[in-house]
Amino acid sequence: MNKRDWVRSFILVLTFALSLFLVLPIFAQNASPTPGKPFQQLRDIRQKQEELREKIATRQAENRQRVVDKIKKVFGRILQRFNAALSRLDKISQKIERRIEKLKEKGVDTSLAESKLANSKNLRDLAKSTIDDAQAKINAIDPASSTVRDSVQTAKEATRAAKKALFDYHKSLVEVLKELKAAARLREGTEGAK
Repeated sequence: MNKRDWVRSFILVLTFALSLFLVLPIFAQNASPTPGKPFQQLRDIRQKQEELREKIATRQAENRQRVVDKIKKVFGRILQRFNAALSRLDKISQKIERRIEKLKEKGVDTSLAESKLANSKNLRDLAKSTIDDAQAKINAIDPASSTVRDSVQTAKEATRAAKKALFDYHKSLVEVLKELKAAARLREGTEGAK
């Protein structure tokens, strides 16, 4: 039995015990029923039980809302980090573009690096769309829904997909840089031979 199951069972037992202890004093107060009012006492007991059920239901709804808000806040922080990483990678991409232009002016063949850079821009668009998709799935988590757990799971999977897309974008930029360095070294090697 893991910790989560233990906590759930503890809360269930605690709720049952509280409801039992709240109902017993009602019976103790009415232990000596008056002969003419047994139905009134029964109605009072049922009314108090209904009030107790309503309190429990509102408390559970409040707790569920609080938990969903915390989950959304955590996912929001993760997506903020992803967006920050995306903007940093975009700055790196812009620097690479400027480096390609400088190397072109020097006469270096950068065609392979340019094609890899175009591929990395496609991966950038994919990363941006997966981040947006993850944000939409996080916003779709509804505490009033009966499928909160499923919604959180889909948001988790979307966040993982966004992370993978960011990693792929980063890897493609690394490949572009390797290609640029190789092209620059090749250019320097041919200049040194002349």
